[in-house]
Amino acid sequence: MIIPVKDDPRLLACLTSVLALEGEAPSLQVIVVDNGSPPAFRASLAALPPGVIVADEARPGAYAARNRALPLATGDVLFFTDADCLVQKGWIARALGHLARGADIVQGFSGSSGTSRVDRLVQVRYQAHLRRLRHGAPTECDTRNLAVRAAVFNGLRFNDRYRRVGDTELGLLAELAGAKVAYCPAMRVDHAHERDLRLFLAKQVCHGWGAQRLMHERPQVRWHGGHLRLVARVSATARRLPYQRRLAAALAAIAIRLGGRLEARAESLPLVVGASALGALDKLAALSGHLLFEAGQPEPSPSGLLGRHHPRD
Repeated sequence: MIIPVKDDPRLLACLTSVLALEGEAPSLQVIVVDNGSPPAFRASLAALPPGVIVADEARPGAYAARNRALPLATGDVLFFTDADCLVQKGWIARALGHLARGADIVQGFSGSSGTSRVDRLVQVRYQAHLRRLRHGAPTECDTRNLAVRAAVFNGLRFNDRYRRVGDTELGLLAELAGAKVAYCPAMRVDHAHERDLRLFLAKQVCHGWGAQRLMHERPQVRWHGGHLRLVARVSATARRLPYQRRLAAALAAIAIRLGGRLEARAESLPLVVGASALGALDKLAALSGHLLFEAGQPEPSPSGLLGRHHPRD
Protein backbone atom coordinates (compact mmCIF):
# COMPACT_ATOMS: atom_id res chain seq x y z
CA MET A 1 0.00 0.00 0.00
CA ILE A 2 1.68 3.23 -1.19
CA ILE A 3 0.57 6.69 -0.08
CA PRO A 4 2.49 9.87 -1.04
CA VAL A 5 2.02 12.88 1.22
CA LYS A 6 3.10 16.48 1.47
CA ASP A 7 2.12 18.43 4.57
CA ASP A 8 -1.36 16.93 4.69
CA PRO A 9 -2.80 16.09 8.14
CA ARG A 10 -5.58 14.07 6.50
CA LEU A 11 -2.98 11.29 6.17
CA LEU A 12 -3.82 9.89 9.61
CA ALA A 13 -7.49 9.37 8.75
CA CYS A 14 -6.45 7.77 5.46
CA LEU A 15 -4.12 5.37 7.26
CA THR A 16 -6.79 4.50 9.81
CA SER A 17 -9.15 3.53 6.97
CA VAL A 18 -6.41 1.45 5.29
CA LEU A 19 -5.33 -0.39 8.43
CA ALA A 20 -8.94 -1.27 9.19
CA LEU A 21 -8.82 -3.54 6.12
CA GLU A 22 -5.83 -5.64 7.16
CA GLY A 23 -8.06 -8.71 7.31
CA GLU A 24 -8.74 -8.45 3.56
CA ALA A 25 -5.12 -9.08 2.59
CA PRO A 26 -2.87 -12.01 3.49
CA SER A 27 -0.11 -9.55 4.35
CA LEU A 28 -0.42 -5.77 4.21
CA GLN A 29 2.68 -3.57 3.95
CA VAL A 30 2.01 0.18 4.19
CA ILE A 31 4.52 2.68 2.78
CA VAL A 32 4.13 6.43 3.26
CA VAL A 33 6.43 8.62 1.17
CA ASP A 34 6.98 12.16 2.41
CA ASN A 35 7.44 14.47 -0.56
CA GLY A 36 9.18 17.51 0.89
CA SER A 37 6.94 18.43 3.83
CA PRO A 38 7.98 21.18 6.26
CA PRO A 39 10.03 19.92 9.25
CA ALA A 40 7.12 19.98 11.73
CA PHE A 41 4.93 17.73 9.57
CA ARG A 42 7.85 15.47 8.72
CA ALA A 43 8.56 15.05 12.44
CA SER A 44 4.94 14.10 13.07
CA LEU A 45 5.33 11.04 10.83
CA ALA A 46 7.34 9.40 13.60
CA ALA A 47 4.03 8.94 15.46
CA LEU A 48 2.32 6.97 12.70
CA PRO A 49 0.93 3.53 13.63
CA PRO A 50 3.54 0.80 14.26
CA GLY A 51 4.68 -1.04 11.15
CA VAL A 52 4.05 1.82 8.72
CA ILE A 53 7.20 2.39 6.65
CA VAL A 54 8.11 6.05 6.12
CA ALA A 55 10.36 6.98 3.19
CA ASP A 56 11.48 10.34 1.82
CA GLU A 57 11.55 11.75 -1.71
CA ALA A 58 12.86 15.29 -2.09
CA ARG A 59 12.09 15.60 -5.80
CA PRO A 60 8.71 17.32 -6.11
CA GLY A 61 5.70 15.43 -7.37
CA ALA A 62 3.55 12.51 -6.27
CA TYR A 63 4.85 10.34 -9.13
CA ALA A 64 8.42 10.73 -7.91
CA ALA A 65 7.19 9.77 -4.43
CA ARG A 66 5.42 6.67 -5.75
CA ASN A 67 8.52 5.62 -7.71
CA ARG A 68 10.54 5.97 -4.50
CA ALA A 69 8.27 3.40 -2.84
CA LEU A 70 8.41 0.80 -5.62
CA PRO A 71 11.77 -0.80 -4.67
CA LEU A 72 10.63 -0.94 -1.02
CA ALA A 73 7.42 -2.81 -1.84
CA THR A 74 7.57 -6.56 -1.23
CA GLY A 75 4.01 -7.60 -2.15
CA ASP A 76 2.66 -9.21 -5.29
CA VAL A 77 0.04 -6.46 -5.58
CA LEU A 78 0.60 -2.72 -5.11
CA PHE A 79 -2.29 -0.52 -4.01
CA PHE A 80 -2.26 3.25 -4.46
CA THR A 81 -4.33 5.99 -2.86
CA ASP A 82 -3.80 9.57 -1.70
CA ALA A 83 -3.55 11.14 1.74
CA ASP A 84 -6.85 12.98 1.25
CA CYS A 85 -8.81 9.75 0.63
CA LEU A 86 -10.66 7.30 2.87
CA VAL A 87 -10.77 3.72 1.62
CA GLN A 88 -13.99 1.79 2.11
CA LYS A 89 -14.72 -1.72 3.34
CA GLY A 90 -14.06 -4.36 0.69
CA TRP A 91 -11.53 -2.18 -1.16
CA ILE A 92 -8.66 -4.68 -1.02
CA ALA A 93 -10.78 -7.82 -1.32
CA ARG A 94 -12.62 -6.62 -4.42
CA ALA A 95 -9.43 -5.62 -6.19
CA LEU A 96 -7.83 -8.99 -5.39
CA GLY A 97 -10.93 -10.69 -6.81
CA HIS A 98 -10.53 -8.88 -10.15
CA LEU A 99 -6.82 -9.70 -10.24
CA ALA A 100 -7.59 -13.36 -9.58
CA ARG A 101 -9.89 -13.32 -12.62
CA GLY A 102 -7.10 -12.12 -14.92
CA ALA A 103 -6.79 -8.35 -14.56
CA ASP A 104 -3.35 -6.81 -14.13
CA ILE A 105 -4.54 -3.32 -13.10
CA VAL A 106 -7.81 -2.59 -11.29
CA GLN A 107 -9.23 0.94 -11.32
CA GLY A 108 -11.75 1.72 -8.58
CA PHE A 109 -14.45 4.34 -8.13
CA SER A 110 -13.89 7.53 -6.11
CA GLY A 111 -16.76 9.06 -4.18
CA SER A 112 -16.80 12.24 -2.13
CA SER A 113 -16.03 12.55 1.57
CA GLY A 114 -17.62 16.03 1.64
CA THR A 115 -21.26 17.04 1.61
CA SER A 116 -21.22 20.71 0.55
CA ARG A 117 -22.83 21.84 -2.69
CA VAL A 118 -19.38 22.38 -4.24
CA ASP A 119 -18.38 18.84 -3.21
CA ARG A 120 -21.49 17.54 -4.98
CA LEU A 121 -20.77 19.58 -8.12
CA VAL A 122 -17.23 18.26 -8.37
CA GLN A 123 -18.41 14.71 -7.73
CA VAL A 124 -21.04 14.93 -10.47
CA ARG A 125 -18.31 16.18 -12.80
CA TYR A 126 -15.96 13.35 -11.81
CA GLN A 127 -18.62 10.73 -12.42
CA ALA A 128 -19.58 12.08 -15.85
CA HIS A 129 -17.13 9.90 -17.78
CA LEU A 130 -17.95 6.80 -15.71
CA ARG A 131 -21.72 6.72 -16.26
CA ARG A 132 -21.57 4.45 -19.30
CA LEU A 133 -18.50 2.48 -18.25
CA ARG A 134 -19.40 -1.14 -17.62
CA HIS A 135 -17.97 -3.27 -14.83
CA GLY A 136 -14.65 -4.79 -15.92
CA ALA A 137 -14.16 -2.43 -18.88
CA PRO A 138 -10.75 -0.82 -19.50
CA THR A 139 -10.34 2.85 -18.62
CA GLU A 140 -7.66 5.47 -17.95
CA CYS A 141 -5.88 4.94 -14.63
CA ASP A 142 -6.01 7.18 -11.56
CA THR A 143 -3.69 6.50 -8.59
CA ARG A 144 -6.29 7.92 -6.21
CA ASN A 145 -7.74 4.39 -6.28
CA LEU A 146 -5.67 1.79 -8.07
CA ALA A 147 -4.37 -1.79 -7.63
CA VAL A 148 -1.51 -3.07 -9.82
CA ARG A 149 0.27 -6.39 -10.07
CA ALA A 150 3.88 -5.84 -9.05
CA ALA A 151 5.01 -7.54 -12.27
CA VAL A 152 3.61 -4.57 -14.25
CA PHE A 153 6.48 -2.48 -12.84
CA ASN A 154 9.14 -4.74 -14.32
CA GLY A 155 10.76 -2.18 -16.61
CA LEU A 156 7.96 0.37 -16.17
CA ARG A 157 7.76 3.36 -13.81
CA PHE A 158 5.60 6.44 -13.36
CA ASN A 159 6.81 9.30 -15.56
CA ASP A 160 7.99 11.63 -12.80
CA ARG A 161 9.35 14.34 -15.09
CA TYR A 162 5.89 15.92 -14.94
CA ARG A 163 3.34 16.60 -12.20
CA ARG A 164 0.19 15.52 -14.06
CA VAL A 165 -1.10 12.48 -16.01
CA GLY A 166 1.67 10.09 -14.97
CA ASP A 167 -0.86 7.52 -13.78
CA THR A 168 -2.76 7.70 -17.07
CA GLU A 169 0.52 7.29 -18.95
CA LEU A 170 1.52 4.27 -16.89
CA GLY A 171 -1.79 2.52 -17.49
CA LEU A 172 -1.83 3.15 -21.23
CA LEU A 173 1.78 2.01 -21.64
CA ALA A 174 1.08 -1.09 -19.56
CA GLU A 175 -1.84 -1.90 -21.88
CA LEU A 176 0.44 -1.51 -24.91
CA ALA A 177 2.71 -4.08 -23.27
CA GLY A 178 -0.20 -6.50 -22.89
CA ALA A 179 -1.56 -5.72 -19.43
CA LYS A 180 -5.31 -5.87 -18.81
CA VAL A 181 -7.03 -2.94 -17.06
CA ALA A 182 -10.43 -3.49 -15.42
CA TYR A 183 -12.84 -1.00 -13.86
CA CYS A 184 -14.32 -2.08 -10.52
CA PRO A 185 -16.91 0.44 -9.23
CA ALA A 186 -17.32 -1.54 -5.98
CA MET A 187 -13.64 -0.87 -5.13
CA ARG A 188 -14.28 2.52 -3.57
CA VAL A 189 -12.47 5.36 -1.88
CA ASP A 190 -13.98 8.67 -0.79
CA HIS A 191 -11.96 11.73 -1.77
CA ALA A 192 -11.83 15.21 -0.26
CA HIS A 193 -12.56 17.36 -3.32
CA GLU A 194 -11.24 20.86 -3.89
CA ARG A 195 -13.82 23.32 -2.58
CA ASP A 196 -12.06 26.20 -4.33
CA LEU A 197 -13.41 25.93 -7.87
CA ARG A 198 -10.75 28.32 -9.17
CA LEU A 199 -8.10 25.88 -7.91
CA PHE A 200 -10.05 22.89 -9.28
CA LEU A 201 -10.18 24.48 -12.74
CA ALA A 202 -6.53 25.53 -12.63
CA LYS A 203 -5.70 21.87 -12.03
CA GLN A 204 -7.91 20.91 -14.98
CA VAL A 205 -5.90 23.27 -17.19
CA CYS A 206 -2.77 21.45 -16.04
CA HIS A 207 -4.40 18.07 -16.72
CA GLY A 208 -5.31 19.21 -20.23
CA TRP A 209 -1.70 20.24 -20.81
CA GLY A 210 -0.55 16.87 -19.51
CA ALA A 211 -2.95 14.96 -21.75
CA GLN A 212 -1.77 16.88 -24.81
CA ARG A 213 1.85 16.29 -23.79
CA LEU A 214 1.13 12.56 -23.58
CA MET A 215 -0.61 12.58 -26.98
CA HIS A 216 2.43 14.34 -28.43
CA GLU A 217 5.06 12.09 -26.82
CA ARG A 218 3.18 8.79 -27.03
CA PRO A 219 1.04 8.89 -30.18
CA GLN A 220 0.86 5.09 -30.19
CA VAL A 221 -1.26 4.79 -27.04
CA ARG A 222 -4.99 4.12 -27.35
CA TRP A 223 -7.17 6.42 -25.23
CA HIS A 224 -10.40 4.98 -23.88
CA GLY A 225 -12.27 8.24 -23.26
CA GLY A 226 -13.95 9.39 -26.48
CA HIS A 227 -13.99 12.96 -25.16
CA LEU A 228 -10.19 12.94 -25.06
CA ARG A 229 -9.99 11.97 -28.72
CA LEU A 230 -12.51 14.71 -29.51
CA VAL A 231 -10.51 17.30 -27.57
CA ALA A 232 -7.39 16.20 -29.42
CA ARG A 233 -9.09 16.85 -32.79
CA VAL A 234 -10.49 20.22 -31.66
CA SER A 235 -7.15 21.36 -30.28
CA ALA A 236 -5.35 20.23 -33.46
CA THR A 237 -7.69 22.45 -35.46
CA ALA A 238 -7.44 25.39 -33.05
CA ARG A 239 -3.66 25.11 -33.05
CA ARG A 240 -3.68 26.50 -36.59
CA LEU A 241 -5.35 29.72 -35.48
CA PRO A 242 -3.27 32.92 -35.19
CA TYR A 243 -2.22 33.88 -31.66
CA GLN A 244 -3.15 30.38 -30.49
CA ARG A 245 -1.20 30.56 -27.21
CA ARG A 246 -2.71 33.93 -26.32
CA LEU A 247 -6.12 32.43 -26.99
CA ALA A 248 -5.29 29.46 -24.77
CA ALA A 249 -4.16 31.69 -21.90
CA ALA A 250 -7.31 33.79 -22.25
CA LEU A 251 -9.55 30.69 -22.20
CA ALA A 252 -7.80 29.39 -19.08
CA ALA A 253 -8.22 32.73 -17.32
CA ILE A 254 -11.91 32.90 -18.26
CA ALA A 255 -12.58 29.35 -17.02
CA ILE A 256 -10.84 30.03 -13.70
CA ARG A 257 -12.55 33.40 -13.18
CA LEU A 258 -16.00 31.97 -13.94
CA GLY A 259 -15.26 29.09 -11.59
CA GLY A 260 -14.93 31.60 -8.76
CA ARG A 261 -18.31 33.09 -9.68
CA LEU A 262 -19.92 29.66 -9.85
CA GLU A 263 -18.55 28.79 -6.41
CA ALA A 264 -20.03 31.99 -4.96
CA ARG A 265 -23.48 31.11 -6.34
CA ALA A 266 -23.34 27.32 -5.96
CA GLU A 267 -25.68 27.09 -2.97
CA SER A 268 -28.42 29.09 -4.69
CA LEU A 269 -28.35 27.20 -8.00
CA PRO A 270 -30.22 23.96 -8.69
CA LEU A 271 -27.73 21.07 -8.68
CA VAL A 272 -28.35 20.24 -12.33
CA VAL A 273 -27.66 23.85 -13.37
CA GLY A 274 -24.48 24.09 -11.29
CA ALA A 275 -23.26 20.72 -12.53
CA SER A 276 -23.87 21.71 -16.16
CA ALA A 277 -22.02 24.98 -15.65
CA LEU A 278 -19.06 23.24 -14.01
CA GLY A 279 -19.02 20.66 -16.79
CA ALA A 280 -18.75 23.40 -19.41
CA LEU A 281 -16.00 25.20 -17.47
CA ASP A 282 -14.14 21.93 -16.97
CA LYS A 283 -14.13 21.29 -20.73
CA LEU A 284 -13.02 24.87 -21.39
CA ALA A 285 -10.18 24.57 -18.86
CA ALA A 286 -9.01 21.24 -20.29
CA LEU A 287 -9.15 22.59 -23.86
CA SER A 288 -7.09 25.62 -22.86
CA GLY A 289 -4.51 23.27 -21.35
CA HIS A 290 -4.32 21.28 -24.58
CA LEU A 291 -3.81 24.51 -26.52
CA LEU A 292 -1.16 25.77 -24.08
CA PHE A 293 1.05 22.77 -24.72
CA GLU A 294 4.15 23.38 -26.76
CA ALA A 295 6.95 20.84 -26.93
CA GLY A 296 9.93 21.89 -24.82
CA GLN A 297 7.98 24.49 -22.83
CA PRO A 298 7.63 24.13 -19.03
CA GLU A 299 4.60 22.47 -17.52
CA PRO A 300 2.06 24.93 -16.08
CA SER A 301 1.20 24.82 -12.39
CA PRO A 302 -1.94 25.75 -10.42
CA SER A 303 0.11 28.31 -8.49
CA GLY A 304 1.28 29.96 -11.69
CA LEU A 305 -2.21 30.05 -13.17
CA LEU A 306 -3.78 31.44 -9.99
CA GLY A 307 -0.97 33.86 -9.15
CA ARG A 308 -0.76 32.53 -5.59
CA HIS A 309 1.10 29.69 -3.91
CA HIS A 310 -0.57 26.32 -3.55
CA PRO A 311 1.41 24.02 -1.21
CA ARG A 312 0.61 20.81 -3.11
CA ASP A 313 1.07 21.97 -6.70
